[in-house]
Amino acid sequence: MHKLRLQFEDECYPVWIGVRCMDKIISNLHALSASSYHVITDKTVSQLHAGILFEKLSTQARASFWVVDNGESIKSLETVGYVAQKMVKAGIDRGSVVVAVGGGIIGNLAGLIAALLFRGIRFIHVPTTLIAASDSVASLKQAVNLSVGKNLLGCFHKPTAVLIDLSFLRTLPLTQIRSGMYEIIKNALTVAAENIPLLESGLKQDANYSDTELMVIVEAGLLAKQKVMKADKYERKEALVFEYGHTVGHAIELAADGRVPHGEAVGLGMIVAAEVASRLGRLCDADLNLHHRLLRRNGLTIQLPVGVTVAAVMALLSMDNKRGYLCARPDQIAMILLDGVGVPAGPVGRPLVLVDASLVQSCIENCLTGIRGIAAQESRQ
Repeated sequence: MHKLRLQFEDECYPVWIGVRCMDKIISNLHALSASSYHVITDKTVSQLHAGILFEKLSTQARASFWVVDNGESIKSLETVGYVAQKMVKAGIDRGSVVVAVGGGIIGNLAGLIAALLFRGIRFIHVPTTLIAASDSVASLKQAVNLSVGKNLLGCFHKPTAVLIDLSFLRTLPLTQIRSGMYEIIKNALTVAAENIPLLESGLKQDANYSDTELMVIVEAGLLAKQKVMKADKYERKEALVFEYGHTVGHAIELAADGRVPHGEAVGLGMIVAAEVASRLGRLCDADLNLHHRLLRRNGLTIQLPVGVTVAAVMALLSMDNKRGYLCARPDQIAMILLDGVGVPAGPVGRPLVLVDASLVQSCIENCLTGIRGIAAQESRQ
């Protein structure tokens, strides 16, 4: 396995990346000498990977297996409380290790459980999606949702390590591979412009990437986040830039009730953010077109998902988790915008811009609804 070391100010942890390396993952887990191991996963991943990992782990150590339903709806405080209570009854203690085997939802759920039990115990990420492996594991943030907004209940808790087997990604549907690639595109547009030529030539609409390509993609995602977060571990200053596309994206994702992959929703959010910046005279036409070109090459349909209304998205925007960073009027929304590729807008150290809600709504309507959204997409082809 190849090793990276992620440094977030005074916090650091290793990331191990390999291919078909289940036995090495088990070896790394045993090396922690935990009093017990608690594997948390969802129903799909339990059948594909987590069940096998648990069987191998439990032959040499005391271990428990916790399976939750699939989907965004389980990312709640109710699930945290339910699973944590079961774990306590099963004997989890301060010397135990929580092992998150799954995508970003499971990672956040397990991370928050580990953070809260006994005021913090060790936990390990074993990501099984591209978006988790290349993006969400590179963070100290652990959070769950409320019905009015994403990631509104949470805290900061450092993972002990991240153990990645790229062969796990081979069982993903193509939509989930594309979902992860949207975050890689976001990183390139915001802080890693040096990766744009690689994306221009290497993005595949069929999402069929080799093991070597996946290794490059995962490392590029992690190193892009490291680039900024090494000086901002709480993601409250420069690292807010990684929320690019997430303001509108999170609202779309929540309004779609889990029917839209996170990355796809962020892709739509980036289209809206680019349009907002363009109308404000911040983003030039070439950079606006670059957004459309890269996102289209990754298979994005630039239109609101079926059943998601502009009104529903606008209502959720008022509950965005970036509220309070800037003193805003009720009719304003704090957004991450760009003045150019790799050039975040706003003050140095806090890349946020207040935007009139009416402008955001107009951009959503023009870019993402009906014939107007399709025409806007076709005009850039």
